[in-house]
Amino acid sequence: MRGIVFKFSRSIRHRPLRLPRLSIGSQSFREFLSRYALQILFLMLFVTGLTLGAAYSGSADDTLIDRLDLLFTTNLESRSSMSGVGIYLSCFSADFLFVLAAFLLGMSAWGSIALPMLVLFKGFSVGLSSAMMFMLYRGVGIGFYLLVILPGTTLFLIGFIRYLRYAFALSIRYGRLTLKDGGESVRSLSLKSYLLHSLTALLFVLGAALMDTVLWLLFAQLFDI
Repeated sequence: MRGIVFKFSRSIRHRPLRLPRLSIGSQSFREFLSRYALQILFLMLFVTGLTLGAAYSGSADDTLIDRLDLLFTTNLESRSSMSGVGIYLSCFSADFLFVLAAFLLGMSAWGSIALPMLVLFKGFSVGLSSAMMFMLYRGVGIGFYLLVILPGTTLFLIGFIRYLRYAFALSIRYGRLTLKDGGESVRSLSLKSYLLHSLTALLFVLGAALMDTVLWLLFAQLFDI
């Protein structure tokens, strides 16, 4: 018995310790990080803007809230009086403006600087609007936000952050083309692929607006707002 224990400990001592390879599905963590690094960065910027917006809500005045109502939901009473078409157009326009800005910035050399600021501002707007809703309507506002607004916002955010990756990459390539004499041509920037990704982002906007409208029509009357 002692010999068996000795041989076993000896084999362990001479065998190198191999740590398990961290993987996500069939991908290693390094491959996952290299593939989704931009999305993770933009998500972190969004969370940062979300935190800043929630912190700023305590000092925001009514004038600022009214001016920003086009970009995100701040006036629930006015939206409650709209028809289904009006609610859909309101939800669609608020998200479409951000996708349109990302589309135009992706086709410019300085978009790589402006795109992080755009997602930061989107996070700020969501944080400000949600915090104002919580302060004005208390528990009712929290329930309304979680049931009616959050699902559509999440769907849009998934498509928006996914699209920012391609807009940022194209902007980087435009920047390289601007700094170089000759070399890479405009045709090689894969504009067709970029337009297809833009169409996908637009579908996310349409889906998010439809989800917002349906949830609003189904559940908005359950809340005393």
